[in-house]
Amino acid sequence: MRDEATSKGTLSLRIRKRISIRKRLLFALCGCVLGCLLAEGLLILADVSYPLPYEPDEYCGTRLRPGFRGYWTKEGFGEFEINSAGFRDREHSLENPQGVIRVAVLGDSYIEALQVPVEAMFASVLERELAERGAGTNQRFEVLSFGVSGFGTAQELLMLRHHVWQFKPDVVLLAFLAGNDIRNNSRELEPERLRPFFELINGELRPDFTFRSDPAFQNTLSRSFRLKTKLYNASRVLQVARAVYHGELSRRRASSKPAMADESVQAANSDEIGLDDQCFVTPTSEEWRAAWRLTERLIEQMNLECQQQNCQFAVTLVTSGIQVNPDDQLRQAYAKRLRVSDLGYADRRLVKFGERSGIPVIPLSSRLLKFARMQNVYLHGFSNTNPGEGHWNEHGHREAARICAAELLRIHDEEG
Repeated sequence: MRDEATSKGTLSLRIRKRISIRKRLLFALCGCVLGCLLAEGLLILADVSYPLPYEPDEYCGTRLRPGFRGYWTKEGFGEFEINSAGFRDREHSLENPQGVIRVAVLGDSYIEALQVPVEAMFASVLERELAERGAGTNQRFEVLSFGVSGFGTAQELLMLRHHVWQFKPDVVLLAFLAGNDIRNNSRELEPERLRPFFELINGELRPDFTFRSDPAFQNTLSRSFRLKTKLYNASRVLQVARAVYHGELSRRRASSKPAMADESVQAANSDEIGLDDQCFVTPTSEEWRAAWRLTERLIEQMNLECQQQNCQFAVTLVTSGIQVNPDDQLRQAYAKRLRVSDLGYADRRLVKFGERSGIPVIPLSSRLLKFARMQNVYLHGFSNTNPGEGHWNEHGHREAARICAAELLRIHDEEG
């Protein structure tokens, strides 16, 4: 009897322990769920968001996801929406409305402009400026924005071929960022492999789509990857966790004061948009000389295909933050470190290239720098990043669009 009672007591103790463990696990699970819900709410209130608004593209490697909506707080702040064609813009008909001059703007993250509200982005301001400056001439303008983060000239040429021509533009404006577009175009210099390249063989451009067979790109086409992306975009907590894992938060800088030249010149131009200071110097390596030749040939090809479509073509030269920083001491110290007299090598080269090739080139750096110095404002940088670094802020978008609007009207009048 005593053994039976002992056995029953042991069994009862085991059951109570199991119930106790289950309760603790249930309480722990409930605590984790409540903690995640609380963290989710706090991140929403704090406007912290790191969405993934991109999807794979067989021609360009990647593009914006049609119909996506989100909040961009990694740099600046912008509530954004992607239209049904896969661009950060309002909806546009495929047919070009009669009596309208339709301008297509190609570019990278500067034109995508997730950092600012849609009404403040370059394309929106350009449309308003063209309308105001063209008032009284019976000319109406419509500007379409085809910017995608990370794009180089090779991808922009493919974007033109496979996504832009269907909208029948009258003008194509290429927003060229020497700070990384040259490198982006070179298979030897560009570290990101999941993108198309072009090879220059006997003066002819040949597309290279080997990225399509890369296992990493194939993974982006899988159902599991799409599901994982949906989960990330549905949860701020998962977005922050992913950002921490990939080191994005460690690169986020918040400074209320501009750094002095002696302490920041090493860091200048090395922000999250991946700029390369080799664009400011005469190329000394064969890799960089080849990258320049390829880039110029890509621009020539874009101009040729615009001519074939009876479409005007122009290039505007987007600025790096250091080029238009109102702090003369900082700019001079940066140039001195590179052993150059100024930061205008790429601009001068591309302007001369445009003159030889018959391609209108609109440089921005000197005029934007003049504005920044006169107004004592930064055209790059936001409240959650260092002033003067990163992408254009609203000042930068507005002033760049004003310059381009005046130049595009002048070009249109001369060629019209």
